Amino acid sequence: MNRTFCRALFGRLGCIYLGVFAVAGMVRAQDQAAQIETQQQLANRNQPGFEQPLQLRVTDPELGEIDIVNRKPRPKMFTFSTIQSFNYTSNAFLVANGEQDAFFWNGVFDASFVPYATRNFTPRLIFEQNFFRYSRFSRLDFDSQSLDLDLRYDLNPQGSWFVDGFAAIARLYSPRGSAGEFYKFGLASASVTNVRPLGQTSIYLESTGGIDWRVGSPSTYDRIDPFLNFVFTYTPVENIFVGAFLRPELRFYTNDPIKSSRTDFDLVLGANATWTPVRNLALGASVSFTDNFSNSTSPSTTSKKIDKSKLVASPTEYDVIVPTLLVTARIAF
Repeated sequence: MNRTFCRALFGRLGCIYLGVFAVAGMVRAQDQAAQIETQQQLANRNQPGFEQPLQLRVTDPELGEIDIVNRKPRPKMFTFSTIQSFNYTSNAFLVANGEQDAFFWNGVFDASFVPYATRNFTPRLIFEQNFFRYSRFSRLDFDSQSLDLDLRYDLNPQGSWFVDGFAAIARLYSPRGSAGEFYKFGLASASVTNVRPLGQTSIYLESTGGIDWRVGSPSTYDRIDPFLNFVFTYTPVENIFVGAFLRPELRFYTNDPIKSSRTDFDLVLGANATWTPVRNLALGASVSFTDNFSNSTSPSTTSKKIDKSKLVASPTEYDVIVPTLLVTARIAF
């Protein structure tokens, strides 16, 4: 709607109201895009956990190198776990310019069920509840719920090669006000992983290649993401794990409102340390750096011919640093 027509139809005051509502809608859309992407980033990071390396290699003076298989225990039928993380973000809104930092808490509560398991195959059904609360920007607060199906198949007896199939349905919603649910999506993922020691050291490398496919409402965030993931783990002493991770990812957006052929390259790298004082409790710290490159532009820099009030675009080019302190606990039976 051009300015002349707006004044003729509504008068000056009406135009001001329309402009305010358009800007407010655009700001809310950008906030939601940052919320969606922040949750995805935390999900992609390699959080400290309880898993031990699957295979050890020792050298015997008479027998030479020996691979000692550390077989996985049979999974428990029911597992309840939580991750409480306290984070700082250098770029809360995931923008290219005018970054604003903030502290935020992410509380994750999981309940999983394994109906049965064989030596090679483990299906797992997971319900997950997330809470996000920000110190400076309460409008970024949101919650999410998801129902996930994870299918893992070990390709060898040691479990050092395995494939994962994953499917999920999820919803994100505002805990306050009338906004309610603002995004829902389905996610399908397939990957293959190899875990191996590096030479005769106690450093292990976990290498994963896979692809994610996300479809949701609004469809602006629909995309196909082929990715690689590399995790290095070192155990200097018992129950202490130090690691580093690197995740390059391509993102092919299928319904971007600004550029139909939008392609992003997202790079996440970081390090973490974990201490497990008892079997089902882990204390950890991590720091990650994310750099996102895109061949698209943000709504704030797009042409005036586009109705900006109707745009809902994912963050384009940005970088963000997120250090984290976290506590992980679980019970299983």
